[in-house]
Amino acid sequence: MDNTRLRWTVFFVLAAAFNFSMGGPIFFAPAWSYSVAYVGPPDPAAIRFWGDFGYAVLLIGLGYAIIALDVDRNRGIVWLGIVAKLFDMIVLPLRWLEGLAHPLVVIPAAIDGAFCLGFVWFLLRRRPLK
Repeated sequence: MDNTRLRWTVFFVLAAAFNFSMGGPIFFAPAWSYSVAYVGPPDPAAIRFWGDFGYAVLLIGLGYAIIALDVDRNRGIVWLGIVAKLFDMIVLPLRWLEGLAHPLVVIPAAIDGAFCLGFVWFLLRRRPLK
């Protein structure tokens, strides 16, 4: 395995690990993780939707793990990752600015921003096999 491929493999393993570390608590402990992220008592429906969101975060993490297995394929998942990360980068800081979320939510939004930049860099620099 060449150095470039190894670096991208590690990058996507880290992206998967980050999504698993965020999505796991949201999916498996939605009430607790909601109270960590958001201000005020949650509506029961909000807890259910929050848990569903955690499942989506886990699925996207699985996509990053799939990319890590072969960084020269599955580029469509990278585009999906960019869109997903952009959502968090925009929505989480807005929720905090609106007073709906704790400032803590800005940290994963910033990490998502760094991964998003990395995904764009990957698409620009790592050409698919022909």
